[in-house]
Amino acid sequence: MIKKIAAAFEFLTIIPLPLTRAGGPVWNERDIGTSSSVFPIVGLIMGSVYLLCFMLLKQVVPVSVCAVVVITLGAVITGGLHLDGVSDTFDALAAKRTPAERLSIMKSGSAGPIGAAAIVLTLLMKYTLLKELLSNAHISGAFVLLTYPAAGRFAATAAMFTGKSAKPEGLGWVFIEHTGVKEFMAAAGLLFIILTVLSLYLNNGGGALCASFHSIAIIILITLAARISGTFFLRRFGGLTGDTMGAFIEGSELMFLLYSTIITGGAVCQRGFI
Repeated sequence: MIKKIAAAFEFLTIIPLPLTRAGGPVWNERDIGTSSSVFPIVGLIMGSVYLLCFMLLKQVVPVSVCAVVVITLGAVITGGLHLDGVSDTFDALAAKRTPAERLSIMKSGSAGPIGAAAIVLTLLMKYTLLKELLSNAHISGAFVLLTYPAAGRFAATAAMFTGKSAKPEGLGWVFIEHTGVKEFMAAAGLLFIILTVLSLYLNNGGGALCASFHSIAIIILITLAARISGTFFLRRFGGLTGDTMGAFIEGSELMFLLYSTIITGGAVCQRGFI
């Protein structure tokens, strides 16, 4: 388990771990690929860092500033790779080219106007949703910060399970080849536990049945989105790439935050519903 979590950190963050740096790689190809089963744990740890930062700042600065700092921290932890994926993916999608040519555009690394606009809109939407949720008395800010990165990392596992690699080589191919039913179900189970337990412990109102319902709904929504996105990217690029994975993680975080905003605004589960 520790080896899988370390491998997952290597793929999802730029945080150097002694286990991954000392003496070179300590795992084989299968260890790397099957680490997708613990991606939600990496998200939960990232969320813990966000929460610690929020708790330290909220006493001295407005919630809007806290939201900006949390978003910045997320970009730093991931090395900005997911936002770069958003930019490259949308630049390539905007080009009226063949799948092979779109892949070449994606590899160029330069951000065009469409890609830059996509990054701005992504950050603006995330800021707006985070600010709203962190200011909302009907949902725990701690719950939001701990769970939305976990949901985003589960999205990567769902995409690997339902999608196809654009190239028969590379790190993305390794993950997709080794992410089967077992890895997907393990990641889904971890996310279900994280969402349900934290909802029961941190949120006011509702009960076990309500929390479980929303946890399952989120897992289903993300998995369906992964399937639809995988089919779309298959047609446009011939399959998934690291950039499309990064874009899907960002999109799934937004989807989770938007879902949470709608649910808290609609008062779907009343207090005492069990």
